[in-house]
Amino acid sequence: MKRLALLIFLCFLQGEAIAQWAVSFNGGATSTTITRSTAGRIDETYSTLWGYDFGIGGRYTLNPWLAIRADLNLMQRNHRMQRRLNYISPVYTDHLNTYLSLPLMADFSFGLKKLRGHLLLGGYCGFWLTHRVKGVTYGMTDYDVFFNTFNQSNPFTREDRRLNAGILCGIGLSHCLSRHIDLNLEALYHYDLVSHHIGYAFLHDYRYLNTLSLTLGIIYHFSNNQQQ
Repeated sequence: MKRLALLIFLCFLQGEAIAQWAVSFNGGATSTTITRSTAGRIDETYSTLWGYDFGIGGRYTLNPWLAIRADLNLMQRNHRMQRRLNYISPVYTDHLNTYLSLPLMADFSFGLKKLRGHLLLGGYCGFWLTHRVKGVTYGMTDYDVFFNTFNQSNPFTREDRRLNAGILCGIGLSHCLSRHIDLNLEALYHYDLVSHHIGYAFLHDYRYLNTLSLTLGIIYHFSNNQQQ
């Protein structure tokens, strides 16, 4: 009898634990800029490029206004370098970077049962998977200036730091579609604390990526989310 009571109690605890869990699937776009010193590169300018962001996530609800969340995202963090040369234009290089990113954050929520706002704070680590470059370069002869286009994979070197980490913050809006499903829209800003370029220390050529991701997702709650 005691064993049966213990088994029922453990099943109850397991049910309560499962009831707090949810999984999410999201996808959208990213816009990335690079922070880099322009010392010695006065003819270069940097601008944003769009990319993609797809991921899955899990969250555990601690109470009606706080949840802990972890995601696994495949995201592009792209940017453009353009040469400012008066006599030749356009000359540029697009850097197309794919990262596997693992954000961990606290999700503070507020509002009604059907429509809730979210404040997201946390950090992330990641790994630089691929680096591709494409654009236009130029050459000169005694009589003419000519242009060449390129689009190629860029191999990693010892000057590349592939492990990545930073902090993030964001806002979101979720709408309850049914007892178990929410529709979620959010914007997250990723700010690198680790330069992805090692180089030579005396040159101070540090390079940090800053990425805004805009995603739309579906959240599935294992319990009735309207009771939380």
